[in-house]
Amino acid sequence: MEIQPKQDVPEVMSSNSKPGILVVDDDRHIVELVTSLLQTLDCDVVGSALNGEEGLVLFKEMQPDLVLLDFMMPGLSGLETLKQMLTINSDAAVVMLTAVDNNAVSDDCILAGAKDFIRKDQAPADMTKRLTNIIEKLTAH
Repeated sequence: MEIQPKQDVPEVMSSNSKPGILVVDDDRHIVELVTSLLQTLDCDVVGSALNGEEGLVLFKEMQPDLVLLDFMMPGLSGLETLKQMLTINSDAAVVMLTAVDNNAVSDDCILAGAKDFIRKDQAPADMTKRLTNIIEKLTAH
């Protein structure tokens, strides 16, 4: 199990704190890309996991402000991981990541409780814009 939690995580996000974000994706390159993008947006990546099982462990431990969760992963799927995260915390902010271009998939995730859906195959500038919008909504609450 390859879990990478960050040790100095605040328990609750205050208006002066960076939002704490957990990235869960089985593709290490996507984790690195998303982490880099989030750091440019002044976010704190509190941990990363390469599968749903690891993601659930970190979700419980870190209590992140936002989870970016891959839809297609071996073992526990992103959709099942989403459902389990929402069982733990029904108010969790989870945004699905995928390269799948299928409206039924995005609809299933939104109906299951995901806050949004981001395509991984878009240009980094477009992904940055989407992440910025999502983080602005998160920090406005």
